[in-house]
Amino acid sequence: MSLIDSTYFVGEINIPNLTGVNSNATAIAQAITQYEKEILIQLLGYKLYSLLIADCTGEGGIPVTQIYIDLVNGAEFTHEYNGEEILLKWEGLKNAAKQSLIAYYTYYKYVEREVTHLSQIGVMLTGAMNAKGYRASSENKMIAAWERMRELYGKIPPDYKKFFSVPIKGSNLSYIFNCDPSAYNFLYANKDNYPDWIFTPQWGINIFGI
Repeated sequence: MSLIDSTYFVGEINIPNLTGVNSNATAIAQAITQYEKEILIQLLGYKLYSLLIADCTGEGGIPVTQIYIDLVNGAEFTHEYNGEEILLKWEGLKNAAKQSLIAYYTYYKYVEREVTHLSQIGVMLTGAMNAKGYRASSENKMIAAWERMRELYGKIPPDYKKFFSVPIKGSNLSYIFNCDPSAYNFLYANKDNYPDWIFTPQWGINIFGI
């Protein structure tokens, strides 16, 4: 069971050829299955992830308990920042706008692995040539997708890497970094509802891979 599907790969994370014979449908379905689990375990911790999946027993694999409905479908929450209470809306792990941190993470990982292929003479670059005969780089689109994923996931400033050297249990977190309607801020504001939450940050990357 997956929370998102191939319809999320449109716009800035468009993946072509997802329908018909000889399509990428099988490959992207496998990528969703693999990378959705991967990113959700990093966001939630394995136990909370398992509880979420176990709760998705409704028709079509939808959650039935309110805290998991809110996590998946989104909900308003009150965010305290600089001593003020601010009303925000977490848009959920899936939504009608097709803006999901799962999709952006999957896109990044899918393109990362598909940018090369094995042949009889070794590993080769894949992709179309541009007008000058050079292969177009996927790095800029990958980095843009990664940064959008981080916005939805919850951006942690690099200065805090020493504090997040290991995953941190949500009940022990005392850091508020911004006013983004991110998964981190939603879970932080509601951490009493998610006592098993364990958070692993996603750090920024650049064209040098750092």
